[in-house]
Amino acid sequence: MPVYEEKLISPLSIRFTQEHIKTLFRDGRIVEDTEIKTSAGDGGYDAILEAPFPDIEIIRFSGGAAKRHWFTLDNRRLYCLQRAAAKLWPLR
Repeated sequence: MPVYEEKLISPLSIRFTQEHIKTLFRDGRIVEDTEIKTSAGDGGYDAILEAPFPDIEIIRFSGGAAKRHWFTLDNRRLYCLQRAAAKLWPLR
């Protein structure tokens, strides 16, 4: 099993690891002002989100009753991606 693998996953299927996020990124940019560009999807995707920050890192965690969920420690970036994805949902 590879240590690192790139995947395209809907931000709406990824969970936060904290209940609250700070309103600013470390570089001083305001989280709410972050612009996420979208492009037409290919290979079965409706749209691809193009963020002005590095990709988020996610992990798959198995909780009780064999339920598996995606989580990230990049909560501010996930928030921005989820806001953009919610504007597009549902496309079909």
